[in-house]
Amino acid sequence: MPIFILVQSCATFKAQYSTKAKSEFSPNTDKVAHTFILVGDAGNGVFKDTVDYSSSLVNQLSKVTKNSTLLYLGDNIYPAGMPNIKDSLAHNDAVKKLQEQIDLAKVFKGKTIFIPGNHDWYHDGNEGLKRQEEIVESQLGKKSFLPQNGCPIESIDITEAITLIIVDSQWYITNWDNHPTINENCEIKTRSQFLDEFRSEIKKARGKTTLVAIHHPMFTNGPHGGKFSFKSHLSPIPVLGSLKNLLRKTTGVSNADIQNVHYN
Repeated sequence: MPIFILVQSCATFKAQYSTKAKSEFSPNTDKVAHTFILVGDAGNGVFKDTVDYSSSLVNQLSKVTKNSTLLYLGDNIYPAGMPNIKDSLAHNDAVKKLQEQIDLAKVFKGKTIFIPGNHDWYHDGNEGLKRQEEIVESQLGKKSFLPQNGCPIESIDITEAITLIIVDSQWYITNWDNHPTINENCEIKTRSQFLDEFRSEIKKARGKTTLVAIHHPMFTNGPHGGKFSFKSHLSPIPVLGSLKNLLRKTTGVSNADIQNVHYN
């Protein structure tokens, strides 16, 4: 008896735009008040699993003035954040990956800020974040890694007219039972308190240009959004790979997937 298996893949690797969207362009004759340069998932540097961004980034950094901010938007260290120095090989490898990003920031005229992503939490949670924070701030100065102390939110005034609100989204979606010291150095102790603080910061910035820097996206066309490549349906083996993808898409078992209850 013949058996037919249909595997459908809906992953996309190009930017998606609505065909109904219309935009009007008016030349802006105003001077640039501030420039933001955004870099995400830089934690593998020039290693094989990450696109080599460095030459393009150096070119961008050389063009801007001191009225600019470089934001590293999380996943600064792959695969699992900053290990304890006792694990010397893994620790040294993590330092090397982080140092590549710091070295680029050192020649930058403006302000550099690192924020955490989920991979930065994968080694001892907020304790691993503090180790990363210490290395960054020892070279780039205070408030170059935000939020501080493994806390969830921090707001800074870039100029009198621009406010930057920085959120550690992994703090919100992670399983707190696995991190007993998660809020010991933070005023905010619950997710409800965080949401109240976030609303308050938005209100305080009313009338300004307000930016929110956060690692996890609101929308995604990749595997975290339930859209998988054909290859992922074959891993670890056909059928099981498709079952794995179906479970991720329908249950939100991974807190890094948009279907997860806390992520939503």
